[in-house]
Amino acid sequence: MGFFKSTRDSSRDLVIGKEAFQQAIAKERYRSDRGSNQYSLLIISLAIPSEEDERIGEAIALIRKRIRAIDEIGWYEENQLGILLPFTSMAGADGLADEICGIITTHLEPAECLSCELFSYDSETVPEAEMPLWKKNLKK
Repeated sequence: MGFFKSTRDSSRDLVIGKEAFQQAIAKERYRSDRGSNQYSLLIISLAIPSEEDERIGEAIALIRKRIRAIDEIGWYEENQLGILLPFTSMAGADGLADEICGIITTHLEPAECLSCELFSYDSETVPEAEMPLWKKNLKK
């Protein structure tokens, strides 16, 4: 079913599917709205079929070691890897996002990583806003 499908104890099972990832984002939005917390979302757009590419798996394994246990990695859309960073403002996510994009670009050819975009949501600023509230392009 794909390179990353296995048991939770496996180093290869590091990425959740699109539907589960969208649910995780929705939950974080609800949590943010109720608790006045911020969260950030890094989206990495790839120009290659990603679920079966071993290089992506190696990069994700390194990213998983770098992020917190509460952070979630999943497929945002086809060939778009997302990293959800709960309780993290744009300022807090900025350096980490640069580091993560560096990990991805180290494992791929330059043309294979199309973009790295960081989004941040703050319920206090615009309670009815959809993502993104703030957006920063890390790679052009």
